[in-house]
Amino acid sequence: MSTFIKKGYLATAIAAVLASSISPVFAQEAGKTEGAKAKELEKIIVTAQRRAQSIQEVPVAVTAIGAADLELKQVTNVLDLQYEIPNISLATNTGTASGARIFLRGVGEDESRVSADPAVGVYVDGIYVGRQVGALFDLVDLERVEVLRGPQGTLYGRNSNGGAIKLISKAPELNENYGLVKATVGSDGRLDGRFTGNLGISDTAAIRATVLSKSRDGFHTVNPNGDFADQAGTEAGEKDTKAFRIALYNEFNEDWTMNLAFDYTKDNSDPVPDSVAEAHDADDNLFTIEPVPGVTCSAATPAAFLSLGCFNDYRSEVETSGVSLNVQGQIGEYDISFLTGYRQMEDDLSSRIGFPYTQQTDQDQFSQEVTLSSNYEGAFNFVTGIYYFTEDVQMDSVFVFPSELGIETEAYAAFVQSTYDFNETLTLTTGIRYTDESKEIDALMLISGGNRNEQLDFSNTTYNIALNNQFTKDVMGYVSYSTGFKSGGWSPDCFAVQSACFLPVEEEELDAFEVGVRSDLLDNRLRLNATYFYNSYDNLQIASSVPGLGFTRFNVDETRISGFELEALFEVTESLTVNVTLGTIDAEYKELTLAQAGGLTNNGSSPSCNGEVSIECAKDLELKNAPDYKGTIGFTHRMPIGEGLITSRIDFSFEDDSYSLVANAPSHALTSVGTIINARIAYEPDSEKWAVALWGKNLSDEVYARAAVAGDFTQYAADPLTWGADFEYRF
Repeated sequence: MSTFIKKGYLATAIAAVLASSISPVFAQEAGKTEGAKAKELEKIIVTAQRRAQSIQEVPVAVTAIGAADLELKQVTNVLDLQYEIPNISLATNTGTASGARIFLRGVGEDESRVSADPAVGVYVDGIYVGRQVGALFDLVDLERVEVLRGPQGTLYGRNSNGGAIKLISKAPELNENYGLVKATVGSDGRLDGRFTGNLGISDTAAIRATVLSKSRDGFHTVNPNGDFADQAGTEAGEKDTKAFRIALYNEFNEDWTMNLAFDYTKDNSDPVPDSVAEAHDADDNLFTIEPVPGVTCSAATPAAFLSLGCFNDYRSEVETSGVSLNVQGQIGEYDISFLTGYRQMEDDLSSRIGFPYTQQTDQDQFSQEVTLSSNYEGAFNFVTGIYYFTEDVQMDSVFVFPSELGIETEAYAAFVQSTYDFNETLTLTTGIRYTDESKEIDALMLISGGNRNEQLDFSNTTYNIALNNQFTKDVMGYVSYSTGFKSGGWSPDCFAVQSACFLPVEEEELDAFEVGVRSDLLDNRLRLNATYFYNSYDNLQIASSVPGLGFTRFNVDETRISGFELEALFEVTESLTVNVTLGTIDAEYKELTLAQAGGLTNNGSSPSCNGEVSIECAKDLELKNAPDYKGTIGFTHRMPIGEGLITSRIDFSFEDDSYSLVANAPSHALTSVGTIINARIAYEPDSEKWAVALWGKNLSDEVYARAAVAGDFTQYAADPLTWGADFEYRF
């Protein structure tokens, strides 16, 4: 029986099981009497504004997902946030194994080499992660994930124009001794294991540790021909990850606490391999990698020029580690926090991105933040702090020719944000942040001698102002204006010594306007949150191929992006919950030069340009990784059975077509995704000592790609249908 038929039967079986659990619910619930009252929605607490607040009272676009919902919605990696957050687009960076390509509200960064900084900040327990490589974290033993959309220039600062993703770990619990063992087995040889233990050392100290192992066979098969035909059948895209985290929590007294944590990850997973788009593929299968029709592999071809289907050296080793120390205390009416973090990352990558590509990266960073917040009983309160960040990163790479690239960064910032309550319902929030940052590059293209050795200095003041009103106890509305800043840098490429060698890129600035409504309706059974945003970017940083310069980075004078976001959660009854997430984007380049138009259209190759560079044609382009709409509708049903509980979950996710390349061309750069169906059904006894679950992802087995390279019709496939079972035991 073919793999395709097997997957089809399996998808049908999983869907049928879930349908049998969820489908009858609507008829059953409709027949209940009006007196059968559904449970109320839980209150969600976030720290988006550096204070513990109800998410319904925060004048910020933020989504929070707690530990139970992370498991229920099968969010086990940063990539799995794909359909849980309005207007987010996530993918593994082109040709990498764990590089994070994160776009929020149409803005992000898909250049993971070291001269480009992220546009969406990732924070691990408050520590900013400076590199995209290694930032696709497995989400294990988390208390919650918070995703803030829009510029976070005041409180979070560094390079968070698009937004911020905060990963918040579970802290050690005092006077609690317990453990958890979890195993996952699934399709394509998947085998995961996890252990988490909590030990209360004393009344004032506790330790918590988690060990994780994840493995899976590759989805791809490499089938070279010609001189390399004996390599046909080689598997690519395997997963192999080991991770460890330990934390020590101590209460010195009633006012002062400490949380010391260490984490380590070794990810030997293969990079996502390149394949020929189905329309141009010899066997019309994105998961088999063979040469483009008409190409024959030859042993005489230099390794740096091996074509798609002949190259077969996909490998990656990424090691990341970090230590953080968070000391918190209270002095009178003030809370004070000292957050210290050190992280390092090393990677060794061999992949193919248009041409064979290798890189070795060695990065380390240190950050220190001190914050002071008031707890006045009156109308006025504030949060203020200082921040320091330094990073040293070195990358040696070969992309046709070898190069060396080193970047040193040092940044200082000071910030303050205050709130003032005019009365019981109306609150004004204001904030300001000053940033001073310097970057130094030491880069060399070894063969041509092209080099750049210089320092760039940036300083910027960002601010925000928001007015929110509690119209009723269940409805809050706000309006806000804020600014953002992303420091400049350099292109990591040197294709022309005189004109295009590690070209500098100017800083990017943003003006953002936002209106939002947060509401809990129908006796706190319906949560309805809506946001409209309008962002105006000056000097938006872009990576693309530029005529006469090759692949490089440049700025676009003015770009405007607006959109609407909706998050709804409805407790239909005590057993049935429905949630909806929807985001829309309307984006356009407003002002640009003819040279910038040439870069955006790749010398007029964009549709409707007719091979000519023009500003008008460039203005008609869609921003990459920014679908006009994207959303999810999900159903959760809980049904007591015997002395336990069956919980069923099914999600239907959809999105408009979008492009993964700036030029909206060639045609295989189109990302076209059908309806993605994910489902899970779990059983847990009343004792809560163990649990078992069956799950499936991409049950309709949609074949699509979120990344592409112009040459050889190259695409990087997203995961196909996968399925598995989870087993968990607690003691």
